[in-house]
Amino acid sequence: MDISTIYEMSQDDLHTQNCRMYNDIWMRDALERYQYVAEQQRLQNKCPYLFLTINPNPHISLGEFVSVITKMMSKTWIQNYLYVYEQRGEDEGECGKGFHFHAIIKKPINKVPSHITRELASSANKVCDTSCIHFFNLKNISEEEKERKIIYLTGRKADEHKHKKQEMDIPFRQRNKLLSFYNVGIV
Repeated sequence: MDISTIYEMSQDDLHTQNCRMYNDIWMRDALERYQYVAEQQRLQNKCPYLFLTINPNPHISLGEFVSVITKMMSKTWIQNYLYVYEQRGEDEGECGKGFHFHAIIKKPINKVPSHITRELASSANKVCDTSCIHFFNLKNISEEEKERKIIYLTGRKADEHKHKKQEMDIPFRQRNKLLSFYNVGIV
């Protein structure tokens, strides 16, 4: 502040001084909010998708798991997604063991990342320990990574050790009346 500003302020009444001070503070806050939103938009453009994996606790039934996932994926802000149910059994005797879920979700522009994580974790905590990355794993992914994940979820896996598991996914899904994949606006 220069001397003329100080003199001007001393001539103003207390109310005018407070208004000027609060306006300055508001403008600084508005600029910080704008910069934060611009940074979030930049990150949104760089990684506009989420990749989610949920491995339920062993005592959770498939029916309960599917119910929780269906409810979670019907949240109003989840508008574009692709998800699958898989299992880890390699033969008829193990078919259905180790069932789990993978999803690609388009991030909404109007939702703060921490709110997204909190809402997904809140839904998933009914079936798994969401504090453990082995049971609840949420990653930001780019457009290119999304394309690789689509192939991973709907095509033949590159890892040959997973081919038997993939073959057992077919009867597992048929027996439990599950689709090969669930898709809205991703593929």
